[in-house]
Amino acid sequence: MPKESVLTQAEKASAKIEKFIFHIIIESELNPFFLDEVDLTDEQLDFFRLQFLEAAEGTQFDFNDNSTSEVYKNCEKIIENPSENFFTISKDLTASFKSHHKKNMNDGVFITALVSINDSNNLIFLLKLDNRKVFEYKRTGNKAILEEIKNTFVEDKRSIQKLAIIDVTDYYKWDVLAYDRSSGVGKTISDFFRDFLVVHEKETPTTLTTNTVKAITNWTISNRADLDPVQEISSYKNRVIDYLTNCSMVDFKKLIDRVIDDSDSSRKRKLKKSLKEFLEDLGLYGQSFKPSRSVLNTAQKKNIRQTAEGIKIEWQGDANDVNIDIPNIPSSNDGFYHITIKTRDVKVVK
Repeated sequence: MPKESVLTQAEKASAKIEKFIFHIIIESELNPFFLDEVDLTDEQLDFFRLQFLEAAEGTQFDFNDNSTSEVYKNCEKIIENPSENFFTISKDLTASFKSHHKKNMNDGVFITALVSINDSNNLIFLLKLDNRKVFEYKRTGNKAILEEIKNTFVEDKRSIQKLAIIDVTDYYKWDVLAYDRSSGVGKTISDFFRDFLVVHEKETPTTLTTNTVKAITNWTISNRADLDPVQEISSYKNRVIDYLTNCSMVDFKKLIDRVIDDSDSSRKRKLKKSLKEFLEDLGLYGQSFKPSRSVLNTAQKKNIRQTAEGIKIEWQGDANDVNIDIPNIPSSNDGFYHITIKTRDVKVVK
């Protein structure tokens, strides 16, 4: 059964670049300049491996139609026979990428790489780098030697414009993990990059918004004994909703920073790591989407607790604001949860 998650920490650690080539794109030239070989040092390979790991947290997409997608079919040919097809197909991918860009394009290089996971599962990594004095290469005929990757590559992230990891093996439930720095406000990838890949988001923003709230609620329930004992677990859900209500695009690293509000630095670090891994397993972490605020309604904001005796307690917002105190763990003295509700009046409803 295909995996729902993005790449796990173990899979990321095993990632290895098996084949690598780039072709040069000059905006004023009709066709790319194709290379047959690129020499990379081990340090440079590690650098590009790091870019792959960053792309591994991109937004999930599916191909519109595998049977008609040129990118899918080309990647499939690479996976089927890397020795025979890698360099030829890399040229086709680069030419297709350039042909889909109808407006001015910055000069740069288009990288195609074959990356193995756990020495078996193969993924295709595509990366467009703008020429911002980030790299230098010497060319001898159709062979290029990458001279240097300057510090500006780290400092000037604008040079890394578009990244995509493609799985045509059905190992993962998603087909593509993609990131696009030039996507524009409210978009996950630019229209040009979408047209080149011929993909659509695996899940809608409405579904992702709902699933994010649900996932973090479930995580707090599963980990309630490890949470800050002075915080009722609804406070974590409230902070999720607050973040989703006020952000323009979801960034899960920032979301976790917002959710885990804890004065105990050691516990805070462990909880952030736990929540990140939980969201990765669900395939949510790393996704970028514009939250659908319409689903953050009263029903989503409502908190409901039910005791073993069948007594229901319902409220909206922070438990402290409505004078409710529900501990996360039972009392060590008698094994019971001591729930406190303070109110000025009690109305008999029925």
